[in-house]
Amino acid sequence: MKRFLSQTEVPWAWALKQGLGDPYKLHQWIWDSLPDNPDAKRDFLFRSDVAHGILRVLLLSERVPGESAEASWRTTEVSSTFLGHGTYRFQLRANPTFRRASDHRRLAIFDEAALRDWFARKFEAAGCEVGDLELSAPRKLQFRKGGGARPGTLCAVDASGSLVVKDEEAFRAAFDAGIGPAKGFGFGLLLLQPVQL
Repeated sequence: MKRFLSQTEVPWAWALKQGLGDPYKLHQWIWDSLPDNPDAKRDFLFRSDVAHGILRVLLLSERVPGESAEASWRTTEVSSTFLGHGTYRFQLRANPTFRRASDHRRLAIFDEAALRDWFARKFEAAGCEVGDLELSAPRKLQFRKGGGARPGTLCAVDASGSLVVKDEEAFRAAFDAGIGPAKGFGFGLLLLQPVQL
């Protein structure tokens, strides 16, 4: 399957007027940027960052986003050899959670030791061994799904470090599908830079 990596930048003031500070509305805006396919399930991952008054959106998708008056996307196809390296530097924004046994409710993880354990397990499942893992402090993000009055809450943790691929098939699957929950809200996109040894 072909994968495309796209990027766009828009003024943060404009994005706020459009409600794109809400991860759910940002997800809908990105979906609307992709070619119409009424039967499509979500076939993309994204990440957004705000710096110097600019909202930058990175998008990994099976379809190339279309141009609009608001956003000009720069797109490249992910090379078939890109995931064939053995070692990478990585960045990942994740929503680390666990299910409470009493009611199976998904709760955010804030304890650093528990966070490190969560990331180690997720990367192991993704066919990787992680080194020099750095984690940001967890921060809460609110969203309103479907225009509901009561906001939902997500917990964002940025991770970076190095990884060594141990299982290439699992690694490729994790790159395509993302890591952890809440992928429709801008979590799970694995940003990679090959390391030449």
